[in-house]
Amino acid sequence: MEAYATIGSTSDRAFELAAAGAGPFTVVVADGQTCGRGRRGASWHSAPRAGLWMSAVLPPAGVPPWLPLVIGLAVAEAIEQACGAPAVGIKWPNDLVVRGRKVGGILCESAGVAVVAGIGINLRAPREGFPGALAESATSLDMEGAKSLSPSRLAGCILDGLRVRLEGAASELEDATLAELRARDVLAGRAVHTEESGPGTACGIEPDGTLVLERPDGSRVTVSSGSVRPA
Repeated sequence: MEAYATIGSTSDRAFELAAAGAGPFTVVVADGQTCGRGRRGASWHSAPRAGLWMSAVLPPAGVPPWLPLVIGLAVAEAIEQACGAPAVGIKWPNDLVVRGRKVGGILCESAGVAVVAGIGINLRAPREGFPGALAESATSLDMEGAKSLSPSRLAGCILDGLRVRLEGAASELEDATLAELRARDVLAGRAVHTEESGPGTACGIEPDGTLVLERPDGSRVTVSSGSVRPA
């Protein structure tokens, strides 16, 4: 594990380590990032000492739709184990939610044969507060009652969870894992708008990790990519 006070991007550093021969579950953590990023290159607010910003090199198996979900499951369990936080929900495809507000997110990327998972968790609100629209949608673990936060313990719990969930992972979600994901699915039964297939009702997660969407005409399709927001 490499640890930094501040770094440009933990994921960029993880890719460098993977290119140099680092094996699966090599981890980079930082107290702050100056170039943190979310999906599709969006910036990720990574205020110093306000969160756990970490990236892990994963076994080289590509980035199937279920990968961010399984990583999210491991992270949700680690948060509850390490911090005693309220139940953590999963918002397809890659967000972690507590009481309807985003507390963290997952970004899975590949370059060559290397696959890296970037994990961002808001441990506490930034001193100046969450910026812009985040003030209405984001939360932090300390705001949700988890006051005794140990970033190193949380990082260790996450790494342990990733090993359990991803070593020898199959091409589709096992029944038990799928049931656990569905139990945490915060979109199930809700009206949503999907970037890929338009509006409808979210009807759960398939074994391949795609989202089932029931359209207004009653037909059903699976959504494999793009953003999803409550309607």
